[in-house]
Amino acid sequence: MTKKNFSLLFLLAATVVNIAMTLVIVVALIVLAMLVIKHVIGLDGQSAAAVISITCTVCFIGGIVLDMFVYAKLMDLVITRFHLEDKLDPRMLGKRGAALAAKEKASKPKTVLPKSVLGDEEEDTWGQTAYGDNAGYTPELTIDPEDATYTPLNPEDFAGKKEE
Repeated sequence: MTKKNFSLLFLLAATVVNIAMTLVIVVALIVLAMLVIKHVIGLDGQSAAAVISITCTVCFIGGIVLDMFVYAKLMDLVITRFHLEDKLDPRMLGKRGAALAAKEKASKPKTVLPKSVLGDEEEDTWGQTAYGDNAGYTPELTIDPEDATYTPLNPEDFAGKKEE
């Protein structure tokens, strides 16, 4: 099974678990709120109807928010407990997936050539001589300073002619 197929199957199962968990949390919060309203506060009749409608709305929104946190923690727990990092698509893993994708990318060779062609990598020797680093190297003079003549350049030889 490929990573893509396994990720799709995992996502479908996680979605079903998330929906069931949301329903359980919302219903539990509503039942708990109704028990508190009836037994602790002791509201009955029309005053209870207004409080119950507001309480149900708050419990529904709170249940969804609570489910998001519980679902995130549950997925982290399942992924680490069953070692699913290498079986799932890195895009599904969030921050952990980004780190995993960067690690995989760094481990891959940076060329399209096969390893048989590459062979052993040689160290870059640019700027070095057979004796080592070229820093501070002064070449030997090939012309004796007494034989060297200096001929100044005549600027008129290089001046452009005026076009008329």
